[in-house]
Amino acid sequence: MSSQGQRWKLSTEDFEAAKKLIQSYNATEDDTSNASEVWRLRIGKSVFTLYSSGTLYNNQATSEEILQLRDELSNLSGSEFQETGQDILIGLDETGKGELVGHEVLCGVCYPSGISNEIKEIIGLANTKSRRTFEYWDEIFTKINPLIGRGLVFQTQTIPPWHIDKYNTNKIMDVVYKRIISDLIHGLPLDKLSIVLDNYQIGDNLQGYFNSLKKKNVEILVLEKADDKYIEAKLASILAKRERERIMKGINSRFRIDGISVGSGNASDDRTKKWLQAWKESKNPWPWFVKQSYSTIRKIDRLEGLSRKIDPPIRHELLSRDTQNQFQQGLLSSETLRISCPSCGSELQGVLITIDSSRDYNARCPSCKKVVSDLSMTLQYYNGVIIPDTSAILASILSKDLGQGSEHFFENFKILLHSKVYDECDNKGGRAELGRIGDFSATGRIKMEKVDDVDTYDTVDKQVILSAKKHNAIILTADMGQYALGIGNNIFGISLKFNQ
Repeated sequence: MSSQGQRWKLSTEDFEAAKKLIQSYNATEDDTSNASEVWRLRIGKSVFTLYSSGTLYNNQATSEEILQLRDELSNLSGSEFQETGQDILIGLDETGKGELVGHEVLCGVCYPSGISNEIKEIIGLANTKSRRTFEYWDEIFTKINPLIGRGLVFQTQTIPPWHIDKYNTNKIMDVVYKRIISDLIHGLPLDKLSIVLDNYQIGDNLQGYFNSLKKKNVEILVLEKADDKYIEAKLASILAKRERERIMKGINSRFRIDGISVGSGNASDDRTKKWLQAWKESKNPWPWFVKQSYSTIRKIDRLEGLSRKIDPPIRHELLSRDTQNQFQQGLLSSETLRISCPSCGSELQGVLITIDSSRDYNARCPSCKKVVSDLSMTLQYYNGVIIPDTSAILASILSKDLGQGSEHFFENFKILLHSKVYDECDNKGGRAELGRIGDFSATGRIKMEKVDDVDTYDTVDKQVILSAKKHNAIILTADMGQYALGIGNNIFGISLKFNQ
């Protein structure tokens, strides 16, 4: 039986028909509890309540008979959600764009239409317009999780506050959604899928990509409040909210002042307002997760006017022509990723990292040794996944980058940690670095995942390379031998070069 509630949207013409249908199952009528209820019918512990808005709600199905009744009510009312009629469904949505604190999170989901009804059963009642805790969204995720083994895949990507403060966010969203879609459609029959996106005023970059997909018979819908109309967009919204609240939970646990936690980050949240005021009175600079360009924060800082934003330095021209073509076809991976050096024109399968006098990391062309400007942000939004080997962990490449200097090369990347690398780093220095990486992940400055791929190779270096291929990741190393081995296996690599 189902402990999940279910609701239907009825027209006023169907009110009486629904009542008679439920009564035909020997339901008894209860008194209504408030003015918004039209009637309330009970079959044991299963209660059907009709509201004046036209919403019919059933709290639980306690027998096979009530499950059958639910099916009949669905036939009477029609689905609350619209359907594209395609075999494969992709939905996209975001959250956190308007919040004063924390990341914006974008999510894409993809699944076969055959599991749509199960998804509706699980998430149909979830209210994506109200503020909820991480635990609320995570409970929904635990019910969704078994469907991953039956064709459901999803991907989240964050846009950090410091990018939102500085850049035109919609242009970043165009690139992020383009990459998410490119990853999700890889290997799928394009004429059998649909894409539903919640509209945010998409730009020419994403629209051009959509136009190319439409020519391949992909059905694309870009509309307002898509999560209210299409279940695939609602699922994307829920998973985006879960990821944002996971990050906010870490921020709340680490950034209290005078006993006050950050709260939800929403401008209407009294706890958030109290925290902002207390932090300002402490005379400490705003922490990295506060969006200082937003009018509420600017008023607290006594700044007038609007913050000026610029286009993001996501330099498409840094990608080689073949790489750009692969991306357009949904085939871009760390094996096909190539960078075109703007100084010497060399096509690069890897770059070297040097540290300047300000302790900032610079990416350099191995051929001409010149700095490749804006490579961090370009790689972040076109790939965004790093897998460090043991030498990278022991050299503390990530924590030194995130903890010093003013520019942070690896901030906002997803970091994959191989279980064998964990084992090799089971020493004082390794454990300390893994702990620092974990702290950065808990507050959303990076995203960390552990991978435990099993293969037949006898060296950890080769296992890292195989995992890079499997997870579409860039190899990070402090070992030039591993850097060369990765390139020899067609994997894009980044290596720390100690001497310029």
